[in-house]
Amino acid sequence: MQKTPASLSSERLAAYTNVRWDIVELVPAEVGRVLDLGCSDGTLGRVLKEQRPDRHVVGVEYSADLAQRAVANLDQIIQTDLNRPDALDELAGQQFDCVVCADVLEHLQHPWDLLARLRPMLAPGARLVISLPNIRHVSALGSIYLRGTFPRESRGIFDDTHLRWFTLRDGRQLLGDAGFATDKVVCSLRWGSKGGGRANRLLNRLLGPVAPRIAPVREFLTYQFALGATFESA
Repeated sequence: MQKTPASLSSERLAAYTNVRWDIVELVPAEVGRVLDLGCSDGTLGRVLKEQRPDRHVVGVEYSADLAQRAVANLDQIIQTDLNRPDALDELAGQQFDCVVCADVLEHLQHPWDLLARLRPMLAPGARLVISLPNIRHVSALGSIYLRGTFPRESRGIFDDTHLRWFTLRDGRQLLGDAGFATDKVVCSLRWGSKGGGRANRLLNRLLGPVAPRIAPVREFLTYQFALGATFESA
C-alpha cells in the first residue's frame, strides 16, 4: 500500500493489517510462488504460507515501517514505491504463479502501467488477484448526490491517499486494457461506510455468495470488489 509512515494512523494500520479472506479465497491452492504488491506487514502472506508451508511469498511495500514488520512473515521483502518504473527491477527474471494487488492500485498514479510490467513476471497459467473500493457504493452516492460533497477521509472509499476511483466496470476495464480476463468477482458488502457489526455480517452471509449476480446488491451495496483474472496471452 502506497503510504508514508506518517499517514499510518491507528485506523489505517488496523485496516491494512487485517486478514483479507476475500483475497485468500481467490488465491488457488496449487500456487507455489506468490508476489504480494502492497503487502503491508505481511499478514496476507503469512496466512498463505500457513495454508501451504512450501509457498514462497515475496512482498513489495512502500512504508519502511510496514516492510520491516513483514520481514518476519515473508520470504523476501522489497521496500520501494510502486509508482517508480524500476520498482520491480529487483525481481527481473523471476516468475510467479499468483500476483496480488490488494488495496494498492487506487493509490497509484498509473495503475495500468504497473499491470503491464507484471506480464513477464507471470508463469504460464498464473493468476492475478486485485481488490478495489467501489465508488458506486451507496455511502458514496449519499455523500456526493445528497450532501453534495466529495469527502477526504482517513480510510475507506474516500481515503485521502487515493489517486484513482473505480466501479466494477472500471476494474474490469483496467484489467482488460492490460490484457487480463476477469473470471471471478467477490463482493464485500456493507450497509454504510463502517465495517463490522451484526448487520453487515448478516448482509454478507445472506447475499455475499449471490451478490455478483444481483445488480443492485453488486453495484450499490458492495463496498469493495476482489477480482480474479488470468492473462490472455493469445
